[in-house]
Amino acid sequence: MAECDNKEVSGACHGCALSDRCKIVEDDRYSRRQRWKALLLAYILPFVLLAGVIVLADWLTDNEYVIGGASLATVGLYYLVLFAVKPKV
Repeated sequence: MAECDNKEVSGACHGCALSDRCKIVEDDRYSRRQRWKALLLAYILPFVLLAGVIVLADWLTDNEYVIGGASLATVGLYYLVLFAVKPKV
């Protein structure tokens, strides 16, 4: 409890009935590297993949339905693969 700080809160904390003072503990379960890896896998890489598929599909065809479908299907497949390899990542 040495890393706890007393902080003023406006309402009752989640899980307790105190209304004026609570102890808030910083959660350092994940390292900086793990947080960046999660950010990369969950947001940055799918965005790059989506943009790349849109550009490639736009170069190949002028049909916007095909472009949108291909991009959404690619990102959906990416998240399914990410879900499948979740224990290894």
